[in-house]
Amino acid sequence: MSKLADKTDAPIKKMAELLRHGATMLAQACPQCGAPLFKVGNDIYCASCDRRIVVAHTEKEVESHTVRAVIPQLRETLVKKLTGLNELVESENDVEALTKLANLMVLLLQALHGLNGMTTDENAQ
Repeated sequence: MSKLADKTDAPIKKMAELLRHGATMLAQACPQCGAPLFKVGNDIYCASCDRRIVVAHTEKEVESHTVRAVIPQLRETLVKKLTGLNELVESENDVEALTKLANLMVLLLQALHGLNGMTTDENAQ
């Protein structure tokens, strides 16, 4: 079998597997690839894209889902930057440079704290 056939067969096999395990094929299509969507438990899933689909009915819901999707990446980036700054602070001896690094560190920590507050607020709702 060719590689092209393998790529097109894999989503179809996944769809069949979902149906065998009780998933429901929906009338809606994936906005990304156009394949049929499946309801798996409380989630909507695209077997072709191999990802969960979030249905938003208003612009505010779209924005909220987008922000929630980005928060883990932002948190990871902030932690990496803080780790890098920590290494710079350890090796720096100049008071002026240390002051600038400390100010930047405070800003990054405030941003990280704000992200944590956003996820806490989301969980409370």
